[in-house]
Amino acid sequence: MRLRAAILVCGVAMSSAAGVDAWADSGAELSSIVVIATRITESSFDLPVSIDRVDRGTIANGQLQVNLSESLITVPGVSVESRQNYAQDLQLSVRGFGARSSFGVRGLRLYSDGIPGTMPDGQGQFSQFDLGSADRIEVLRGPFSALYGNSSGGVIAIFTEDAKPGHLIDGTAEYGTFNFQRYALKTEGDDGVVNYVVDAAHFQTDGYRFHSNAERDNFNAKMRVATSDTSKLTLVANVVETPFVQDPLGLTRAQLGANPRQAGVGAITFNTRKSLDQEQLGAVYEDKLSANDDLSSMVYTDTAPPRSFKPSR
Repeated sequence: MRLRAAILVCGVAMSSAAGVDAWADSGAELSSIVVIATRITESSFDLPVSIDRVDRGTIANGQLQVNLSESLITVPGVSVESRQNYAQDLQLSVRGFGARSSFGVRGLRLYSDGIPGTMPDGQGQFSQFDLGSADRIEVLRGPFSALYGNSSGGVIAIFTEDAKPGHLIDGTAEYGTFNFQRYALKTEGDDGVVNYVVDAAHFQTDGYRFHSNAERDNFNAKMRVATSDTSKLTLVANVVETPFVQDPLGLTRAQLGANPRQAGVGAITFNTRKSLDQEQLGAVYEDKLSANDDLSSMVYTDTAPPRSFKPSR
């Protein structure tokens, strides 16, 4: 039996090797995946890190484009849960980093077109991530303090798409249960010198539970201007307004069994809720000095951190 098993293993190995040689001789090549969340543009195959790239098709096809959990659910090592509570955002962890956060995101670095979405204390939120005009999402799994400083047990970076040649205006309207509504309008254009993408979206829902109404407005714009044959200037603007998001709070096991749609104790009495108004502006100047040397410089600013209201205990 052992001799037969050994012969079988050798035969399979030889067949596999022959198949690999035949494929190599055919000259077939796989398209390389280029990422830039590692600070410099590199092929993902050449990097000594665990990295995934979620492309535009995965973000948009068959998705509501409201929550980041829609796109990251299939990324290995990433646990992202939508609690359907827009006052507390998604519950996200990367290889365990961020798993102990009770609200928001901690222990991970978030970037939107290179602009940090994580505060110095390590807390971040996804509200400014506009999925309607996102070209890709890059996820670095593992500690990257050498590249990004503290609170970088993982990195999630989203990049706005570039406009295709010509001009386009596109709009969508979506409706669902619990008064789910999403309206989006996007325009883009490229004339060879100026490339721009402007996207605006409105989202609202009454929520599954009582006292869980939510409303959010997103605006995202990117314009790239070719200042010379080797240099370009990119301007980005991002605005998110959440004027009214109710927090139904948590339920005990007994409350969940009695009525899973009810609000938690104190939610209605204290009218627990969150409002958010944030603007981000950024400018990136890039110049190719030589075949192997590039110059890149970024400046950015953001205002108005989120404001939340919860009952005291």
